[in-house]
Amino acid sequence: MNTVNGLAPASAVPALQVTGLTKHFRTAAGTVRAVDDVSFSIGKGEIVGLVGESGSGKSTVGRCVVMLSPPTAGSVVMDGVEISGLQRGAIRRRRTGFTMIFQDPATSLNPRMQVRDIVAEPLVIHRIGQPGERERRATELLDLVGLPQMAATRFPHELSGGQRQRVSIARALIASPSLVVADEPTSALDVSIQASILNLIKDLQRDLGFACLFISHDLAAVEYVADRVMVMYLGRVVETIGSAELNERAAHPYTQALVSAAPVPDPDEQRSRERITLSGDIPSPLAPPPGCHFHLRCPVAMDVCRDRSPELVAGSGTGHTVACHRVS
Repeated sequence: MNTVNGLAPASAVPALQVTGLTKHFRTAAGTVRAVDDVSFSIGKGEIVGLVGESGSGKSTVGRCVVMLSPPTAGSVVMDGVEISGLQRGAIRRRRTGFTMIFQDPATSLNPRMQVRDIVAEPLVIHRIGQPGERERRATELLDLVGLPQMAATRFPHELSGGQRQRVSIARALIASPSLVVADEPTSALDVSIQASILNLIKDLQRDLGFACLFISHDLAAVEYVADRVMVMYLGRVVETIGSAELNERAAHPYTQALVSAAPVPDPDEQRSRERITLSGDIPSPLAPPPGCHFHLRCPVAMDVCRDRSPELVAGSGTGHTVACHRVS
């Protein structure tokens, strides 16, 4: 899908359109600026990855998109309908169209419910179908995510971590949503089974056609799953780029540092790759620095970076945008 400045073309109605998304939290210590003026879109049938360090605001973006945490400012439009301005009851009625896969299935699944009831619960809540139809649909989804029939009558604690995440995925998809937000869906799992969950999400998205916002701190996972990659730093999107171009055309110094730190299978390539080492830690969102939020850690910062925040501008490819004074 051709994009300009990270947004879908005007002629297309994207599955998700986010404009000026801002989320602030008031605390005793001050105002936490978790997300600051973020705009992007996801086309129908597209996977967009959102990557960044812990504290960058990526999970907050996901929760704002599905209205689990209403934004402080900005708009969220699903399939041409703005949901950010709707009342709670109206949002509830539209929830079958968008859903979320949470990071840790051990805490997101009801331990007192059997698996088939967990998967069918969205149909019960939204009064979709009759009991027999719901049970059949739940059985279909469990089979689709690769779980054996006997898993239907088990409780979450009787399953492995990977099996529990498959249950979460089945529950998320049972009402046929047009948008799925996957928030770090593999980070709580053993490395040995992370790849199988990534492949499952990719295969299901291809077969069912839902749009997906895939959130992760793992750049390699995002690159593998997503069509496009958005990179966040301290509440702002600093670069949007096609996943196939990420290694060769990343232009923002922060993105380049993430790419250089990602492991590669070939040990010779790993040794020859130039490693960009960043000093210091990500600043506190309670007191973000002026100008470019990244300038305190940037190895190529200029004077203007300390005074003026860069705008997202077109990069080297279609849909490639970068917020860096060296590019603009």
